[in-house]
Amino acid sequence: MAKAQGLYIISVASQILAMHPQTLRKYERAGFVEPPRMGTLRLYSEEDIARLRLIKYLVEELGLNLAGVNLALDLASKMLALRSQLTADKPAAPARLVKEIDEALAKLGLEIDEEREAKLDKEERGQRAEARRNAFR
Repeated sequence: MAKAQGLYIISVASQILAMHPQTLRKYERAGFVEPPRMGTLRLYSEEDIARLRLIKYLVEELGLNLAGVNLALDLASKMLALRSQLTADKPAAPARLVKEIDEALAKLGLEIDEEREAKLDKEERGQRAEARRNAFR
């Protein structure tokens, strides 16, 4: 039997999160959460509440718009999946992981040119990698 978890109607969820119910509806329309319904009532789970807290942080503290939130959530999901694969005791296929990381970076507009990277000597590759890291500080 599945473990019972807390379910909250929209008015309770909005009080827990200190958000207006209309904001919760907006985030649902944007596809950030999909609370199940019982009739016309939305039922927010503990997981939904945690995700909405993250969204609130991204919007209020970091100043992201909905497109930025969507990108951040997608990248966070991909990075968590990659981390989980890297920490698992399974022999991971490094090429597949590099490909997934490259796809995540491409979403940020950071394309990696494999042929060009291969031609660079070790020192220049290190300098380029350092420059990319510094670009995000």
